[in-house]
Amino acid sequence: MNLEISDWDAICSQFSRMFQHLGEVTITEKHLSYSSIKPNVSTSLMLTDDGHLVASMPLHNIDSRFEQVIFDDSLESIRLIGPAFDYTYTIPTEILQLRGNL
Repeated sequence: MNLEISDWDAICSQFSRMFQHLGEVTITEKHLSYSSIKPNVSTSLMLTDDGHLVASMPLHNIDSRFEQVIFDDSLESIRLIGPAFDYTYTIPTEILQLRGNL
């Protein structure tokens, strides 16, 4: 699903579906955030309605701006694209396994 930042409500809906039951999810009018829960691998992602991205995975952190959001069909990754920026956040396999436990 390919969305522009102006489609904030749709981004919120997809984000909620993507990270449901995989950790702590916060959704407000201004920002979305996901954080894994111990003992799982430490990872987090935050998006704001004005296009700010903060992501943390083992061995790297990202702090940048985006305009376009692309959710893959399986809701396992989210691609964020800005004027000079293209980043894909993929949910770690260890955490994705939690979906099978439901």
